[in-house]
Amino acid sequence: MIGGSLARRYARALLDIGKEEGQVRRVLSEAEEFGRVLEKDIELREAMQASHVSRQDKQASLEAVLSPAGFLPTTKSFLSLLIEKGRMDVLPQILSELRRMAEEFEGIERVEVTVPMPLSVSQKDLLLAVLERRTGKKVVLEESVDPAVLGGMVVRVGSTVYDGSVRTQIHQIRENLQKG
Repeated sequence: MIGGSLARRYARALLDIGKEEGQVRRVLSEAEEFGRVLEKDIELREAMQASHVSRQDKQASLEAVLSPAGFLPTTKSFLSLLIEKGRMDVLPQILSELRRMAEEFEGIERVEVTVPMPLSVSQKDLLLAVLERRTGKKVVLEESVDPAVLGGMVVRVGSTVYDGSVRTQIHQIRENLQKG
């Protein structure tokens, strides 16, 4: 839990700076881009997290990665701060929190939809329209296919789950029959 609250504090700080500069989306995308670099480059990730590597060497490696990419000074300073504080290992959690906070700031709602087979374009469009009316936000669908749903769909908006799956309906009918 300590890692989660720490990640939230760092994410909130970076988001606030991004808001002040009017660069929330760019700061988020640059931080995520660096996160992807760390994910792919195992040696760089290990060096950034290793206690035996000096901060100066870590900073030099960071500069070598960020300079050609043209990152904002804000993003560079933030990543440099993570190195100074020995918190580079928390970057994935920070990025997750930062994305959530940035999307909340921008009025975007991520909605998880589980269906038995992929939705058609027209089904996605209809579902998006209904969800955007219901939430009052711009909706981003995260579709996953699970044949066990059988039919219908399960929609998760934040912490609320709308389960219109055939599997759940069959389960409810079975329970009602058992009750008499």
